[in-house]
Amino acid sequence: MVLVGLFGTTAMASGNLRVNIAPGNNEMADVAISNLKMSTFKISVTDEYGDVIFNKETKSPANDYKRNYDFSRLEDGTYFFTVRVDNESTETKIDIDRGQIKIIEEKKRIDPVFLMDNKQLKLSYLNFGQENTNLYVYDKYRNLVYEKDLKSGFVTQHGIDFSKSPRGNYEVVLSSGNDVHSFDVFID
Repeated sequence: MVLVGLFGTTAMASGNLRVNIAPGNNEMADVAISNLKMSTFKISVTDEYGDVIFNKETKSPANDYKRNYDFSRLEDGTYFFTVRVDNESTETKIDIDRGQIKIIEEKKRIDPVFLMDNKQLKLSYLNFGQENTNLYVYDKYRNLVYEKDLKSGFVTQHGIDFSKSPRGNYEVVLSSGNDVHSFDVFID
C-alpha cells in the first residue's frame, strides 16, 4: 500500500455540540446541552469501570436540553457524563466526594471521516485530545498489512492507495488514546 497525497476537500463539522455542567446545591448538577442543528441527544453516566449508571436518548429533535441531575444516590468515586449527537460527543469526568460534585476534565470527540474514492482511502480526523494516533490495516485473515504512526497533532489527514492491493476485504482501524474507529474496505 502506498501513501496518497494529502487532500484538502474533506470537511468535518466541529464545535456544534456544547455541554455545560455546573455543580448545583448539594448533590445536584445543572446540565445545559446545545447543538447548532436539531438533533436527539444520547446521554449516559458511567462509572470508572465502564458500568452504565444512567442512559437516556431524547425522544424528539431539539437544539437544546436542560435538566437538573441528582447524583445523591451515587457512591463517592469517579463518573463520566457523556453526551453524543450524530458523529460528535463530549465526555465530562466528574468526581463525587462526600456529596460534593467536582468537574475534573472534559473531552470532545468527533468521529473520523473515511472516504473511499477510486480505490483511494482518505482519512480526516480532528484529535481534540492530541493523543497519539495510529492507523492499522488488516486483511480478511486479520493479518496486519499496513501500520502508520500518525503522531498526536490536532488535525490528521492521511491517504492509502489500495489500487495495487489484492482483491478482498480489509479493515482499517484508527486508534487514538482509548478511542478505536474502524472502516471496512472491499477491493474488487
